[in-house]
Amino acid sequence: MSAVLAVTPGRPRFEELYLEFFPRIYAFLRTQLRHSIDAEDVAAQVFARAFEAYPRFRPCCKSPAAWLFKIARNASFDHQRLARRRDRAELAAAEAHGADSDPFTVAEQRASCHRLRLAVSCLPRRQRVALALRNHGLPFREVGNRLGCSEAAAKMLYHRALRVLRPALGVPREPGEQIA
Repeated sequence: MSAVLAVTPGRPRFEELYLEFFPRIYAFLRTQLRHSIDAEDVAAQVFARAFEAYPRFRPCCKSPAAWLFKIARNASFDHQRLARRRDRAELAAAEAHGADSDPFTVAEQRASCHRLRLAVSCLPRRQRVALALRNHGLPFREVGNRLGCSEAAAKMLYHRALRVLRPALGVPREPGEQIA
């Protein structure tokens, strides 16, 4: 780890950058995002990304401030894009059940959507990708091609994901499905 944090001529230690720029990055993100908690989370992501990329940072090409603010701007855009997707999905789910729906039912549906998102986020990355690609209508052969595996392996990833998601959502097991 000391190699990652090694000081080279003209390049400050990462800890110094963090201490100097965290308040400014947080303040910038606070103006970009709706909630202070989101700004804190994204600021942490910014410095995690910066830490990973720090060995490639060359102070002769750009200032640390410009480099960190570029990472912060991109992280802010990523966060906002994900929030818009989530909001659209929740709105579409609410609209699918009509405006006449009882608020209790809408609240239950939103809670169910939240549980689904949480359960999906806990899946291994390859299972999440297989599930997403398959739910976008791709055949298993194409899912396998995109994941760099066989059609049979893509089916296995997809069905393992479903096996984990069913109990998390309170859906009964399929007939003949074994308990994992």
